[in-house]
Amino acid sequence: MARSNEASTRKTGVAGWNEAEGTGRRSSQDRGKRTAADRRRRMAVIAFVLVCSVASIVFAMPVQERIARGLWFKGGTAQTMKADKGLSPEEQGAAVSIINGRLGAVGLSEYAVEPSGDDSVVIKLPWNVDGKRIAESVGGAGVLEFVRVDEIGDADALALLNAGAKDAVLKEGTYTPFLTNENVTSCQTVMVSDGVYAVTITFDEEGAKTFADVTEELAEDNGAIAIVVDGNIISAPGVSERIEGGQVSISGGFTQEEAGALKAVLESKQLSTSLKLSDSQDIGPLAGEATVRGIAIGAAVAALAIGIVAYLRMRKTGLVVLATELVLAILMLGLMAVTSRIEVFVLTITTLVCGGLTCGCGVCASWLVADKFLSLAKAGKSVRGSSLSAVSAVLKPFALPVACVGVVSIVFLFLPMPLLREIGLSVLLGLIASTVAILVFEGPLLRVLATGAMQKDATSWGIATDVATAPSTTAEAS
Repeated sequence: MARSNEASTRKTGVAGWNEAEGTGRRSSQDRGKRTAADRRRRMAVIAFVLVCSVASIVFAMPVQERIARGLWFKGGTAQTMKADKGLSPEEQGAAVSIINGRLGAVGLSEYAVEPSGDDSVVIKLPWNVDGKRIAESVGGAGVLEFVRVDEIGDADALALLNAGAKDAVLKEGTYTPFLTNENVTSCQTVMVSDGVYAVTITFDEEGAKTFADVTEELAEDNGAIAIVVDGNIISAPGVSERIEGGQVSISGGFTQEEAGALKAVLESKQLSTSLKLSDSQDIGPLAGEATVRGIAIGAAVAALAIGIVAYLRMRKTGLVVLATELVLAILMLGLMAVTSRIEVFVLTITTLVCGGLTCGCGVCASWLVADKFLSLAKAGKSVRGSSLSAVSAVLKPFALPVACVGVVSIVFLFLPMPLLREIGLSVLLGLIASTVAILVFEGPLLRVLATGAMQKDATSWGIATDVATAPSTTAEAS
């Protein structure tokens, strides 16, 4: 009976570890060799992650130069757009609102629009875009017109057009459009070649018929149609045949941002008057140096606070959480530096928030893994089982959601909207850094410590179960 009770009694704490791992009386030489070999492999993996972390620090320094930053953290340009006449407060407010909407539709994640004086609006854009052209694109009234070139009465504009000049300006009263915005039902941006975009518009039924009839007439003499936006001739394609289908492509060698801006203008409300570029200046970061320092200090304080709380709750095991947190942050820093170097990452408000939230979730997962490890160890589960089961128990329920988030992030990288690409890239980098930090660093580190330092001083590592519990229980059974 005593033997039966002894066999059924589960040992806890270090006593249970010794029995399960072979460090007590029942240990075998083969098991000891396997444990030593496993320990060496784990330490090699940890060393590899630490080397990568050091390389990340070296590559990312100085941060101000290695990680590309946007309008809020580096600066850009301020484009002053001025109206031909004074604007009422209502008109100026409406202009700010409409231009904000247009810039948002373009896909820019960082911009600011402010009223200035009684006749101007200031548009602030990041340094890595063509601020002047985008401001001019979104600052127009938004009037789209299609004009027969043979009916234009502005000799100066025709001379510029024949000379191949772009954006020739038509004087008012020198032309009569045969189609306008009112006949347009939708707009789409399309890539016509590498880095070059166009805007395809679709007419309503009446507009489609009119366009087909006009092109049929012009085709007889190889005429041309001037596509005019706010009085500027964007392009003047020749016509060689009747064009059916009710669609036309506006091409002017646009970049993706410029094509998006034109699409946004055509789809938004019209301004009461066009705003013309009157001044362009370089500006510093909108966040300001004090704000940037505040963000950095806040992040450091938060990391330290997490480490302190983890230590108070889990004793020395909390230091594993702090180490994982530091490795995660360093790897994220290195990934941002690498992707900045190949010009696909820019630190903006969007990337900071999305990347920070993703890494924050990684820190929470690291905490849960360490806490689960301790609870399993104190319950008497083997060292191997505690370390491996902790990672599995915490991460397995989230594997499918995390995989879905990763797939969505990758899909975002190939979408035409810059804002979505920024979100996808920042989340993807955070997932990579978190996965490496937890699976390749924290898990092996817990395993190495559990087979060494933790067994020598279980109490200081947060394993509060009395080491003598298992032997005393066995004695009572006997």
